[in-house]
Amino acid sequence: MKHQGKIFSVIYIACIIAVLLISTGCSSTNVKSHMGVVSGGAVGYTTCRGLLDTNMALTAACTLVGAWWGSNLFYSDMNIHNAVFIDTLNTAPGKRSHTNWGSANTGNWGSITINRSYVTNKRKCTEYTSVISIEETWPMNSIKRGSEFGVACQHPDGRWEIVDSTTKGPGWW
Repeated sequence: MKHQGKIFSVIYIACIIAVLLISTGCSSTNVKSHMGVVSGGAVGYTTCRGLLDTNMALTAACTLVGAWWGSNLFYSDMNIHNAVFIDTLNTAPGKRSHTNWGSANTGNWGSITINRSYVTNKRKCTEYTSVISIEETWPMNSIKRGSEFGVACQHPDGRWEIVDSTTKGPGWW
């Protein structure tokens, strides 16, 4: 009977991982937060079910609390800046445009300016300026401030590649 509980645990965790991967399409922008959710959920489940031998309701509550804690484990304003940067590259009208973002929770902010877009070698390329002011808290404990001037070109599959950049201020990419 004890082996059935272990088999159930393995199947349960495998199902959670499968659902998360399927629901996100293995998106690289969500990998860290989903790794945190799975890790936190697994730790919460293992702690309550395996170590404390609790009932199903308390085990489910521990799993949810662990998943919530884990989802915040890898959360960072740098991830927000990168997502806004990619969105700006994808939606810029091809001429000078500007996008800002800011976090009311942390006070961090950033901006992306598209200077111009053009086509070269059948790829869309965009000249940009990106500025950030991010103060990381635990576990990084650092301040990242600086600006980057560069050119990003889009591959046929939609991915962007920075082909040229100059950073002013401390390095942060």
